[in-house]
Amino acid sequence: MRCSSKDSKKTRISSFLVNVTLLLVVATRFVYGDAALPPGAKFEVVSVRVLSEQETIDRSPDFIGADVAVRLRLSCSALGFYFYAWGDDVTPVGYSVKMTDQGLIWRNKMPGHTDSQTSPGIGKLNAFLPGVWRLMSGHVRPTIEWEQLDSTAFSGEKHAFTAFIRKSEHDKPIEIVSDPYVVPAGPALSR
Repeated sequence: MRCSSKDSKKTRISSFLVNVTLLLVVATRFVYGDAALPPGAKFEVVSVRVLSEQETIDRSPDFIGADVAVRLRLSCSALGFYFYAWGDDVTPVGYSVKMTDQGLIWRNKMPGHTDSQTSPGIGKLNAFLPGVWRLMSGHVRPTIEWEQLDSTAFSGEKHAFTAFIRKSEHDKPIEIVSDPYVVPAGPALSR
């Protein structure tokens, strides 16, 4: 049985679409950080909660609107890796990102700056305060938990946080992305 050129063209288009879809799935997993994590490592969102009015004032007096606390956990098996932190702190540093159908958007919270489809990179973090690489392993420090702030002004958006790691002391830094979460709506305003 001979295939018509019309059927052959449909088969090529279908094959092309399947290949593009597979490529997008693999690329999305890499962009969202799954491929960068060492075996046995996890970067999870533990909880997301709206802060009370007093908690918001106490925790972010210089950042108006930061009324959501996102608890994150970075953990590893015995293999371990290094993570980037500032000074004496043991909290990984990175960026806040928004997840869209087109990919990640690095959110810029500074006035007069815009969001970007590319990471500002570790160099931008160094511009604020020089950082240090801390060892994380199943023996030294198997788990770190900390909180980051977000805002109900972005209610319904899918957000995540990034951190920078190196698999060994001399490797190039890799930016990893946490599990995503949906930003919750704020409480009804009292009048």
